[in-house]
Amino acid sequence: MSSASYRSQSPQAFRTKAPRLARAGRQAVLEVQNFKFMKDLGLKKPAFLPDFGKEKRKALLDRFFTNFDVKTYDELLADSFEFVKLGEGGKTQSKRDFISLVLDHALPAIPDLSWGHATDGAKDDDGYSIVIVQVTGHHTGTAFTMPRGEFPPIEASGKRVLLEEEKLRVKVEDGQIQRMELLPVKDGFGGTFGLYKALGGKVPA
Repeated sequence: MSSASYRSQSPQAFRTKAPRLARAGRQAVLEVQNFKFMKDLGLKKPAFLPDFGKEKRKALLDRFFTNFDVKTYDELLADSFEFVKLGEGGKTQSKRDFISLVLDHALPAIPDLSWGHATDGAKDDDGYSIVIVQVTGHHTGTAFTMPRGEFPPIEASGKRVLLEEEKLRVKVEDGQIQRMELLPVKDGFGGTFGLYKALGGKVPA
């Protein structure tokens, strides 16, 4: 084709006829890249962008609340992890404290311990996901002791444990759980104290 022929062609003839879906996909990639840039600057994700990490976050939380072992906890809990019981008299536990509570105290006493949970993996504007949990199991193992020895041990009785549902706020960043907050429950005895009471222990008001 001569140069004159090229000049006579309509500009439309040289436009890329990429499929609309491909262009949309490219646009999504650009949006993700732009969001990462904004995140690095400490800026919030624009409301019009979807939550691209929702499914991965849900899978991580499902794994965490289903498995009770050192490998899972060590991998999924950040070294700076904190478990915080909100409300009056609330306490903060470190990663080491939390692992010890579950693996050294709760699980030996309740071998069939189950942490039933429900979450969609979505996160709020402050970066936290909501997880509804309910502890169940039977006290057929060792005596249950409080991590700090605050109260007398409770000997195994075979009693079935069914705690009321509790709400957790969980912050997941960089593939790990950074912080977990236990919201106050009706009777004020959530978390470890709630478990101790459910097993028959007497907790001072």
